[in-house]
Amino acid sequence: MISWRITKYNPKNRDERGYYLDDKEWTCFSEVGTVVIEEDYLRTESNYINAITTFMDEMGLNKVYLNALEIWSDEVANQNASGFLSKIWVGKGVTTQEINELAKLTLRNVIWCKLSYKNDFFVHFGYDYYMYIGANKDCPNARKKVEDSGLFVENFNSPYLN
Repeated sequence: MISWRITKYNPKNRDERGYYLDDKEWTCFSEVGTVVIEEDYLRTESNYINAITTFMDEMGLNKVYLNALEIWSDEVANQNASGFLSKIWVGKGVTTQEINELAKLTLRNVIWCKLSYKNDFFVHFGYDYYMYIGANKDCPNARKKVEDSGLFVENFNSPYLN
């Protein structure tokens, strides 16, 4: 399995241990309106969501399975997500449309989830806008498209594999 870390953070701003040094970056949806303008946030969020479907397209996948889910109820109502989440459960095969919503809610700190397809593909979300994608084959076209969107794709093992 090959895996990548997908972020908005330029690797040039990391120290030798991999710590990100630019403390002016926003890291959370709650910073919209204070640290980041809504338009920039939404563009970045869209790029992350598109990264998932871009890798899925190259893998020939039209659905994945939800294999971990945590719901943080305080934010569910704020994002009007109750109806959607009532139809989601661990083990469910999720469509691209549902993946888009799950990713959005995860990036906005409403839920946390892990997605996968057998041992062929996974998507893991970390804190501070870190996302990890793994595939059983190299995905050069997806990596290029994601990088062209302004995100960074680095070879990196997901810390959420277990």
